[in-house]
Amino acid sequence: MKFQWKNSLRTATIYLIVVIITLGGHTYYQAYKTQEYVDEFKALKGQSVIGEISDTYKSTIEHYSNYKLNKEAKHKIIRKLNKLSEELRKIDLQINSRDVYHQIDFSFIYHDIKLVNITLSDTTKDDIVPVIVLHAMEGLGEIKKEITYIEYR
Repeated sequence: MKFQWKNSLRTATIYLIVVIITLGGHTYYQAYKTQEYVDEFKALKGQSVIGEISDTYKSTIEHYSNYKLNKEAKHKIIRKLNKLSEELRKIDLQINSRDVYHQIDFSFIYHDIKLVNITLSDTTKDDIVPVIVLHAMEGLGEIKKEITYIEYR
């Protein structure tokens, strides 16, 4: 009887060790793949594109507050935002084609850029430009927090 308990305990210990090693290996693998994902995002200059979008939003607010947000400035800002949006889409397609546990979701950034473009295109909405742009800047802050969370989780 004592021999049976020893064998059962030994078998249970072996199974427990196998489960712990498997879970540890899987966790390590996920962390490694996630770090590769963030490193590729940085290598593709994703953070600089997000920084440029943020700078464009800041200059929009500055132009608005200095009463320099005329038709030409609006078209220039719209063109720049469209260009930056396309660059971000290319980066998004390259990095999100991988199978990673935590992926960066850029969909609300695209939506915010679209809202800013619509607001700048319509002259009747000049009074809500700062509200929409500040909302979009808040979204950029959220994406930066998400990237930091993914990187250091």
